[in-house]
Amino acid sequence: MATVIGLVLTYIYYNPPSQGKAVSFYTDDANAIRVGDEVRMAGIKVGAVTEMALEPNQVLVKAKIKNDAFVGDQSQVDVRMLTVVGGYYINLASMGNMPLGAQPIPVSRVTMPYSLIRTLADTTKITENVDTKPINESLNQISQGLTGTNVQAIKTTIDAGNALMSTVERQRGQVTKILDLSDEYIKALSQYRDKFAQLVRKISIATQTMVIYDKGISQTLQGLGEVLLAIKPLADAYEAHQAEFVEKIRAYLERGRDFVERNGLTIRALKRVQNLFDRILNAQNAGPGLLATDMCVPVPGSAC
Repeated sequence: MATVIGLVLTYIYYNPPSQGKAVSFYTDDANAIRVGDEVRMAGIKVGAVTEMALEPNQVLVKAKIKNDAFVGDQSQVDVRMLTVVGGYYINLASMGNMPLGAQPIPVSRVTMPYSLIRTLADTTKITENVDTKPINESLNQISQGLTGTNVQAIKTTIDAGNALMSTVERQRGQVTKILDLSDEYIKALSQYRDKFAQLVRKISIATQTMVIYDKGISQTLQGLGEVLLAIKPLADAYEAHQAEFVEKIRAYLERGRDFVERNGLTIRALKRVQNLFDRILNAQNAGPGLLATDMCVPVPGSAC
């Protein structure tokens, strides 16, 4: 019984209940860690570093944390700066569903603060496998290529580029002259804007007049046909003159059709001329005016 009591007292002495449970992790650089540094979880202090032990390829860091702080088997350690002027603390991020127990957190899940010495050492790894011989040979070949007559070749290339730029500059001047000429043409054309507008008005009047007469002649021909149908019984009484009468009527109808067809062509031509002058006036920002072609004159059989 005395032996058992002695063993229990010895365990309690080295592992007091108030000091909590042990957590450990490995690191390959313990320069920023000191015994007594705080251990925090989610920003809350839960313990402190109690011991550091040097091993062949790593350092074992031990800490004591509160018993009620759960540490999972996938937990990570991040050593962070405590203040701007210095000092560090151990941030313990608990991950995993199973307790960590006495198993130390491996180096792969431990992040140390920025180290200038380590950064400089890592930069040599970028170029340590670079073969400098081909690069040196390439630079030597470039150096040899820029000697002797090759320098003249480079000068010739530069001169050719300058000549090309001179040609572009000269062509740009020619384009400028063309634009200036077009400006003068437009300015001269704008002086006749009033005459163009007057001409457009006259064309629109002539066009609308032709349209009205065109519809009137069509109505006349249709009425004439109806009249012929109405007087057909009377014409049958004059059988001796029927052929001559019908021939004259046919001739009149043919002349009327020719006039209507030619009138339609004339109207379309006048409309094209009016559209042309309208575009000229629009290009000169002339104000729109009311034209005869914008109005409609109703005639029998052709309502507006």
